[in-house]
Amino acid sequence: MSRRRPLVLAALCGALVLAPCLAAAAKQPRRGDQVADFAFTDFAGAQHHLSDFSGKYVLLDFWATWCQPCLKETPDLKQARERFEARGLVIIGMNSDKKQENAQRFVRENNVPWLQSSAASTRQVLHHVLKVKWYPTLILVGPLGKILAVSEGENPPLYGPALLKTLDQTLPPGQS
Repeated sequence: MSRRRPLVLAALCGALVLAPCLAAAAKQPRRGDQVADFAFTDFAGAQHHLSDFSGKYVLLDFWATWCQPCLKETPDLKQARERFEARGLVIIGMNSDKKQENAQRFVRENNVPWLQSSAASTRQVLHHVLKVKWYPTLILVGPLGKILAVSEGENPPLYGPALLKTLDQTLPPGQS
């Protein structure tokens, strides 16, 4: 029994030292958080980095074809892209479909024009950068890499009609 005590104490001390790290790793994205740069591969196999869009407002759309609210938001996202692209908005779809062909078919059939991350890349982002727990989740990242707004599920400020209002209030005014 006395030989086990040092091992138990060492394990407890190790757990206490790691607890803040584990808590930080499990933290969901919040307004004001800095987003670490990450790499992702698009549907065509090309690699990109979040930093490729530095200076832009990046709307990360975590979605999947099995998520009906995700699919329902597509027209709002299209409208947002049309209206705010000139004001610096970039949309990146972060797809989570197990079968990429399902997502590719949806993108093709619905004329979704923005960049899409493959599911394998999205999983890496979910596990190592952003801890998204709900679908859809939309995260608006500002030009300096800080989160400006987050919507989880079908909640404002980035879902449905609230999306356009939030973008209009957040992005710099357009050219006259």
